[in-house]
This record gives sequence, C-alpha cells and structure tokens, in this order.
Amino acid sequence: MKVYLAVDVMDSLVVWGKSGKREEYVPIEKVSKVVKSSNLREFFKELKVKRAYVADLDRIEGKGSNLAVIDEIGRSVELIVDGGFKSVEEALNHSFTPIFATETFDVRKLEGFESCIVSVDVKERLLDASKSFGSVEDLLEYLNSLKLKAVIVLPIHSVGTYSFDFSLLEKALDILSHRVITGGGLKPEDLDRVKEMGVYGVIIGTAFHQGKIDPKVVERGEL
Repeated sequence: MKVYLAVDVMDSLVVWGKSGKREEYVPIEKVSKVVKSSNLREFFKELKVKRAYVADLDRIEGKGSNLAVIDEIGRSVELIVDGGFKSVEEALNHSFTPIFATETFDVRKLEGFESCIVSVDVKERLLDASKSFGSVEDLLEYLNSLKLKAVIVLPIHSVGTYSFDFSLLEKALDILSHRVITGGGLKPEDLDRVKEMGVYGVIIGTAFHQGKIDPKVVERGEL
C-alpha cells in the first residue's frame, strides 16, 4: 500500500488544521514533533519523503499560487497535487500528477483525459462543483466511466480528528472499479485495516507529525 504524506500549503507555508476549517490552520512547526520548519522548500529538505499529497490552499481558495515551488519539489518527490484546477489545461506540463477535486472542478470535463486522479471531497455531504450528482453513489458510478490513475476518497470532516469515516470508504470500495486512495483522521492502528480492505494508498498527516508513525514509513512510501 502506497503512503502519501499530507502537505497543505498556504502562503508558502506548510500548515495544519482540523476538519477543513482553513481559517484556523496554523504553521506545521507549531504542532509537529517531526519537523522544525513550515517553509515549503525547507520542509521537504528536512524530511525524507518518497510520496506526498499536496493541497495548494491558496489556489483552491482563489487567493494565489504555490505551484512554482511545488513543481520544483516534484522533480525529486513523487507528488499528487490538488491545485484547485478549473480546467484540464491548467494541470498540464507539471512535474506532478494532478488531482481534480470535486469541491472545485466539474469532473464531467475529464472525459478523454487519463493522466489524473479525482478526489471525491465530502464534508458531511458531497462537495460537487458540477452540481450534477444527487449523491456520493451517483458520482462514484459516473467515475467508473472515466479512465483515471486513481480516486481519492476524502472525508474532509475527519481530517485531523483520529476519527476516520470507514462507512464512506466501504461505500467507495463497493462501487468503484478504480484504485482507491484515502485519508483524513486515520489512526496508526487503522492503517492495517484499510490495507486489508484493498486500499491502494493512504494519506497520513496528523499521526505522523505527532510522532505516532515511524518516519521510515514516509521515507519508504510503502506500508
């Protein structure tokens, strides 16, 4: 099972928060027992990271961009990146695999584009920029018609809480024909369970920074 370190970026800093409440996010150095710098470049210099999931919160919220630095990092680290992309063209010619998140992107525009990942964003309810799907189930069924590298199942309401939404994951695994990546509130003891469920990859953040996961797991990028 692949392991991706979660890296949320705001104003060139790696930040941490709970449940998607972005106005309350703080620099990662204030909570991490593992890393001393919140500066995006310094963060990756300090840690040995094989794979990372990066969310450019500035682009997602339409307040700026950190993609130049992310592209630079992507030349040496395997990155999957949610850049708040509004079109396929914006996501082309980068060093990383782009993520098209349902919160910000109309996934119906992905027909014929294969080199990407879709993030199914749920915050108590499905976040659907397309306004086309009546339920998570409807969206998952639709995604089976696309050729994708993987689908991320992301219960945003669980991020940073140690209370992972297994019901959402079970639903996704039952419906999807794609590889599934998941994260958001996973406890260390949950990792073996999701691996046994057949998950392709996990995104870890809080447990890693609180010293509950061996840094070698992130260095290997595998579990």
